[in-house]
Amino acid sequence: MNEKFITETHFTKKLCHDFVNYINLHRQIWLYIIILVIISLLEYKNSHSIERVLMFIGAMIIMYFISSFASTFILLKRNGKFLKLHFYEHNMFVETEKKREKISYDTIQKIVEQDKYFYLFFTQNRGAFIVEKAGFSKGNMNKFSDFIKNHLSQKH
Repeated sequence: MNEKFITETHFTKKLCHDFVNYINLHRQIWLYIIILVIISLLEYKNSHSIERVLMFIGAMIIMYFISSFASTFILLKRNGKFLKLHFYEHNMFVETEKKREKISYDTIQKIVEQDKYFYLFFTQNRGAFIVEKAGFSKGNMNKFSDFIKNHLSQKH
């Protein structure tokens, strides 16, 4: 079994903050906005007070930023210092300070490419891996995207 790619991601505050922002903007913000609008309309219907609605919206915006900060902090503390990924033809190995685990490619739902990172999202809300583009010690990051997408297309 020959390794195709080896990457190492070092968890920093910036990396975790970028990931939380991506999740918030692409997965949660629309639900958050819909709930905010519905509750604001209900509050206005009950109280007919625009001041109360504006105060509620302001409080919810502050809570959104506090939630983002807390999520970044939790992600940073939960993941440890690094994540090392070894990609082989049929599976991958994940290595942290505490464990090493084999993962099959059929559990990857999608790959998202950002400026400095790849995000590998898993099926059934099993989370995601953050892969730093600068962290490749074996393999080419441009070929990595094609490699993962090829394995994703084999699932369907």
